[in-house]
Amino acid sequence: MVDQMGVLALQRAMTQAAELLDTVTADDLTRPTPCPEWDLRRLANHLIAQPRIFVTMLQGSPPGWAGHEDYAVNLGEELRTRGNELINLWREVGADDMVMVDPDWQSTEIAVHTWDLCVALGRPTDGMDEAVAQRAVVAMDRILGPERKGRAFANALSAPTGAGAYEHLAAYAGRPVPFTPTLSH
Repeated sequence: MVDQMGVLALQRAMTQAAELLDTVTADDLTRPTPCPEWDLRRLANHLIAQPRIFVTMLQGSPPGWAGHEDYAVNLGEELRTRGNELINLWREVGADDMVMVDPDWQSTEIAVHTWDLCVALGRPTDGMDEAVAQRAVVAMDRILGPERKGRAFANALSAPTGAGAYEHLAAYAGRPVPFTPTLSH
């Protein structure tokens, strides 16, 4: 059975990411991000590509992580279009159609990169959907645990005292909180 609360969290995560992408200007695209060696343009492109990759996975095909999409305008709209396709597919999937894909993992990926985007833009995270971040921390712990050897996320770090839900998620994803911008290009 598909966890509809997970699908709802994914939809909320993509909605707030798209709203943030709506605010990105051409001048912002070269800003540094918490993702090593990624400027904001590359982060936005990765974020926009995620729903396409997740649709492919949900349909049972290899994800094609190496895609090189490049968007410079209408970033929020691009994410909404792809996100709607993913959410609609999740709503059509039945128990017999299930593959080893988790909507909570997908919302975790989107939520972490939304934090990356938010801090790269110098925006506060206190207005973001805390329930999405809290659910994402639980999903990340369940799926990866605190010690990781993969490229996607580093070992969990501790968030500073008084940190909000998104700072806790970012730290658990191995991001230094607070983020100090530097670009290694």
